[in-house]
Amino acid sequence: MKQRLQLDRWLPLTTILILGLALRAWCWVGPDMAWLSDESRFAGVVKNMANGHLPSGPTEWFGTRVVLLAPSALIVRIFGASDLTISIWPLIGSLGSVAMAYLLGRDIANRRVGLVAAGLVAVAPIEVRLAGFLRPDAIMPAFVALAIWCALRAARSERHVGRWAFAGGLALGAGWSVRESALLMAPVVIAAAWKTIRRTILPGALGAAAVPVMTALVWFALGGALLAPVSSAGGELAYRNPITAWAWRESYAWQLGHGALHPKDLLFAVGPLVVITIAVHWFRHEARALLPMVWLGWAYFYLEFGTLLNITKPYRYLTLCVIPAALLIAVAVDGVSPWIPVAVATVLSVWVLSSLPIRRFRSDDVLLLSRVSAQLAKLPAGPIATESYTWWTKLHIYRATTRLTIPKAEDPAFSTPARIRQLRQMTPLPSVAQARYLVTGPVHPRKGWPRNWSSYRDSLPSTTGLRLIADLGRAKIWALPDPVTGP
Repeated sequence: MKQRLQLDRWLPLTTILILGLALRAWCWVGPDMAWLSDESRFAGVVKNMANGHLPSGPTEWFGTRVVLLAPSALIVRIFGASDLTISIWPLIGSLGSVAMAYLLGRDIANRRVGLVAAGLVAVAPIEVRLAGFLRPDAIMPAFVALAIWCALRAARSERHVGRWAFAGGLALGAGWSVRESALLMAPVVIAAAWKTIRRTILPGALGAAAVPVMTALVWFALGGALLAPVSSAGGELAYRNPITAWAWRESYAWQLGHGALHPKDLLFAVGPLVVITIAVHWFRHEARALLPMVWLGWAYFYLEFGTLLNITKPYRYLTLCVIPAALLIAVAVDGVSPWIPVAVATVLSVWVLSSLPIRRFRSDDVLLLSRVSAQLAKLPAGPIATESYTWWTKLHIYRATTRLTIPKAEDPAFSTPARIRQLRQMTPLPSVAQARYLVTGPVHPRKGWPRNWSSYRDSLPSTTGLRLIADLGRAKIWALPDPVTGP
């Protein structure tokens, strides 16, 4: 009987997690791997780490984000490199956000609120879209939410205040190891534990400090610089005048307003819905909405104004606001069956996500490519030439047996138009003469390809006279002549 009650208690959350997983699988298109993108560079460092090479040098500074990259490196080490294995860790992080939304909603209000909040996070288009990308955006919010939940538990605990506070600090420290800006959410963690702040501040601070200390010690033991995990990110930051950096059409307020008017935008209806929800809570004097409101307000303030100092405003950063926004909406509709708002949100999400044009590339740039990669794994290792830059990048990373060179990237916000055009060119282009295999197949040019990739495609040899190694239907692998090394 007790086991049946436990099953009934967790079955609704399990159902929502399965719904979230199904939506993410349906929408998954594999890594984008645009030229000089964070994702392609992260994947390169992950592959290096899986091959036993510790990140080093100024172009691999982000390699010290251990909680972001080490789990993926371990997965790749065990199961091999592929679109799927590169995407598993961010998927876990995204589903972790769903679970945290439930726990926070349950403890702030009740299980109904927790289920609605979890359901909204599970089907939120921006969460679903980013869950398959190896970026901090799908992972860091879950650790921030975990830190806030632990702080909330510490404030309500009588016997284990210090343990909960230390756990919250550890979670915030782990979030820092995903993206350093997680520490800026510390005021929300402190607000959640305010009732017992005198008893929680020290163990919480010790927990937060434990992660960078342990990371630095492990890094040093593996042969890296002791302070690299703490200082690497700061050394790469560039700063600008926040007043001159402000632009309305680049602000998050504009993005939310613009998305609200476009039914196929990932932010469709989000802005007005959240504003209306906040107004409802304000007039109701809803105490249960106070912590999510503080959380959302602080996160939005940082994203809108704090980022003016050193970073641009991509929509993906808004994942930091998804959980508190879901909690506010869930509290507002408390009293209604939790499945009604979840069902409505699911229908809207499917409608928005079904319009993503990139989904039509999955059969070629993910599924067919995986067959090509598996076939190449059976052949002697060697450089690969292919028409598609997406294919070339993935095969170049996934099939690497030696250390990959990670190219340096620059933030376009700090570059001139001429420099931006220069950065969009791949220099030098891969050497066709040194390639061992030629892979032919479907080509789907994308926005993130190098501007000069057409020059590389023009240099590829004709397949006439080449020896066919593997025929995979729409894709074929050919053997290229051995390179001439000299007279």
